[in-house]
Amino acid sequence: MFFGNKAFWLGAIGSVAFLAVFVVLFVDFDTIGGVLSDANYAYIAPSLVFYFIAVWFRSARWKFLLRPLIGKPKKSIYSVVVVGYMANNLIPVRIGEIVRSYYLSLRESCSAPAAFGTVAVERATDVLALLFFLAAAGLLGTVGVERAVGDISSDIPGGAPVLALVALLPFVGVFSVVVIISTTSSKTVLGWLDRMMFMVKRNPRSRLLGIAERLLEGLTVVSSPTDLLKVFAWSIPVWGSEAVMYYLIALGFDLRPVFDSQIEFIAAILVFTSAANLAGVLPSTAGSWGPFDFFGAAALVALGVGQDVAAAYALTVHVGLWIPPTVLGAVLLVLDGNSLSGLMKGARDSGQPIAGESSSA
Repeated sequence: MFFGNKAFWLGAIGSVAFLAVFVVLFVDFDTIGGVLSDANYAYIAPSLVFYFIAVWFRSARWKFLLRPLIGKPKKSIYSVVVVGYMANNLIPVRIGEIVRSYYLSLRESCSAPAAFGTVAVERATDVLALLFFLAAAGLLGTVGVERAVGDISSDIPGGAPVLALVALLPFVGVFSVVVIISTTSSKTVLGWLDRMMFMVKRNPRSRLLGIAERLLEGLTVVSSPTDLLKVFAWSIPVWGSEAVMYYLIALGFDLRPVFDSQIEFIAAILVFTSAANLAGVLPSTAGSWGPFDFFGAAALVALGVGQDVAAAYALTVHVGLWIPPTVLGAVLLVLDGNSLSGLMKGARDSGQPIAGESSSA
């Protein structure tokens, strides 16, 4: 099903490459076993509570986005979100987002492509929230600037305040782009895309514009900067709850003494949260194995955490993120009388776009 999909192979290569670099740079097989055995896993249980609180906030955010499309949901949105994350953990090229949209269309009177457009809004605000957390870490002191960048802050005009401002720039830039797209008419945006793809042949360009038009149907649920700010406001507790999960697991790995203050420790967790999850935009297999682990561990090592501890911690967090929604999603799907293969077939037949898919896939 996936072997004719270019995005599948790109993701597989990406995961193998990042995992290989992760193992070479951060994993010492003689010592990492000791780090894992010395960790206090009693923190895992309460950390999972915060993970599922984060999922609840994701569900509430999606429900807010879906109001113009379905009004008051007839069934639980929470279970649809969990099933979507299960699918993302098991299926490559983020087809879980398409499965989630299709699954919603089965339970509610909603167009699957329009629902997929609301998922695109979610992803945009996720990026905004993670960049905001990165900026917050910078404003907290750039995580003890010297830890992260040595003496750079003393060599540039303005020092640490200028670095904190630079940390804000990606957030401001992405936020501005999202505001422009979400508050501009679909016809205008499609015109921009058409002109930007002037080098693409007419037939594939028409196909791409058709996909964009269907996505924009869902994007119209955010029609003003105020609406966008509301969705962004929902995204903060989503990632805040997940950051608390990471914080608790970090206590189990005794990371707090590595940092000079509680503020630095919190800022480091925010940096890990941002780096590991923003890495999800890079090519990888299902579950973002490779980029998440590499960039999460690299962020901690840059902030003074030992390589083996950083690697063991990143892997433990990733397993904690992967197993619970995968198991719960499978249970919920069975209880609802559905199967993942059936949802995948239905999503494919519904005509939703699958990135990189060839006609023979």
